[in-house]
Amino acid sequence: MALEKHELKISTTGGAGVATGSGILSLPICELLALYLNYHASAPATTDVTVKSVGDPATRTLLTRSNSAADGWFRPKEQKHDDVAALVTGDYADPVIHAGALSIDVAQCDSLTDALIATVYVKV
Repeated sequence: MALEKHELKISTTGGAGVATGSGILSLPICELLALYLNYHASAPATTDVTVKSVGDPATRTLLTRSNSAADGWFRPKEQKHDDVAALVTGDYADPVIHAGALSIDVAQCDSLTDALIATVYVKV
């Protein structure tokens, strides 16, 4: 298995505190290990970020960060299931980017070029 680093820059448009933007990162089928969210210095504290694995068979939300513009590391995990579909307490796995696309949406921001730069680390 190989580790890969990808970057997605998202600019926002709209009014102060209500600007939005989004981007799609094309990836191979892989596991998401970590993200570093680097906000523009002028992004307001009302900024929301949503990270999703999109596509067939279903879109899944992997991370939702509300009302923050503080840079940081995030490592989304999914709870595992046993053979009868019951959640296994305390057992988590890296989410699979199943359709080769990771979507990142920014909302409640100001109109900014590169409002968010997301650095994404995956295991292929």
